[in-house]
Amino acid sequence: MTHYQNILVAIDGSKNAEKAFHEAVAFAKANNSKLYLAYIIDEASLSTSSFAVSKILKEEQGKAKMLLANLVELARKAGIENIAEILEVGEPKTYIATIIPTEYEIDLIVAGATGKGSLTREKVGSTIQYIVNHAPCTVLMVK
Repeated sequence: MTHYQNILVAIDGSKNAEKAFHEAVAFAKANNSKLYLAYIIDEASLSTSSFAVSKILKEEQGKAKMLLANLVELARKAGIENIAEILEVGEPKTYIATIIPTEYEIDLIVAGATGKGSLTREKVGSTIQYIVNHAPCTVLMVK
């Protein structure tokens, strides 16, 4: 079995992301790994009005920070000590597949098969499909 040192889990508030979190915690515990929790706010989903964008962004950041804080606490209770939170605004699939893995030397990405944006998958393509095709490391898709 491969030993993973840096595990990234994609968080978006969906049921599959929650399942992915629990899988990532199990892998991190088994490997004594650092666990990275990444929540990427999709800038394409923000409104075009500058006032609305700032208001929506602030709301999304608040929700993301609360979710990340709760998940950090759950991971700590599960015995994970080395945890990092990543909160960015941009294109989620690019951040998860290439930017974060390169910057943090990620060797395992854990992500849900579908997320909050599953309704737009037909239009823009599956995030997990992009991650699998572009990530420089192993990807675990959780259903």
